[in-house]
Amino acid sequence: PTWGRGGCQATEDGYRLAEELATVKHTKDIEGALNTYYMKRIPRTTIIQVIAQLGSDLLVDFDKMMTIPLVGPFFLTMTQLSMPFILRFLYTPEF
Repeated sequence: PTWGRGGCQATEDGYRLAEELATVKHTKDIEGALNTYYMKRIPRTTIIQVIAQLGSDLLVDFDKMMTIPLVGPFFLTMTQLSMPFILRFLYTPEF
């Protein structure tokens, strides 16, 4: 991840882990809490990683991609149209 996303992910991880461990009443419940934490975090962190990689690739190859007829303009338009929805999903107060 770029632009501080790694630090943000670490903060979210710590918050969610503390939230799940707070539900533990007995040591035998720790494994279940950790599994719940894992299942909640994997989808979000995977999406963040993919978008960060895509963003990195775009920064490196953006000018080259824009020279490809139809593909460049199509990709640019789709990126502009989808960005508000992507940002709404990623930047929520509930991580």
